[in-house]
Amino acid sequence: MPVGNTVTDPSHTAEGAAQDSICFAELKGGVVVIRISGRGSFANSVEMKNLTDHFAAKHAAGGCQFVVDLEHCATMDSTFMGVLASIGLRQKRDTGTLMTLVNVTEQNTRLLQTLGLAHFIHVRPIGAAQPDTSGATFQQVEKAQVTRVDQIVHMMEAHENLCEADSENSVRFEGVLKYLTESLEREKEK
Repeated sequence: MPVGNTVTDPSHTAEGAAQDSICFAELKGGVVVIRISGRGSFANSVEMKNLTDHFAAKHAAGGCQFVVDLEHCATMDSTFMGVLASIGLRQKRDTGTLMTLVNVTEQNTRLLQTLGLAHFIHVRPIGAAQPDTSGATFQQVEKAQVTRVDQIVHMMEAHENLCEADSENSVRFEGVLKYLTESLEREKEK
């Protein structure tokens, strides 16, 4: 799995400006803490999926539990939340436990509730209990290189995950899925 440098403060670059990035640390017992900085969006959702797929496969026998820290996550788009839905549904199926989101702002809580993710993911606001990460070494995930076709397929799967998570999302994302299907057809014709 491609990782970048070890970081001490994943919410800022060396210059001190916030960036859209994903960092992770593996704790004992198959717990993986993931920190999202900037925005959770279609632009970094492939990295999120690849990261969690890697750890789910690594801990297949005993299961993996994900804790996602959103303290420095300004907002999330529907593709990113579709990836969160997929991770949460897989963890619930594989381990019988719920994925946990910590340090969730009011805005992100509203987004999660609106799309129905709060029904099968623990959502803890800023200041609530979270795992002890003192001494953990966080690594930044490198940007995934994907083709335009693969990106469109990924976005379609993410939105289908949202529809699976809550039937009301089928109406919300009908137009998005139609647009993505048409985009995929155009890309394949090139």
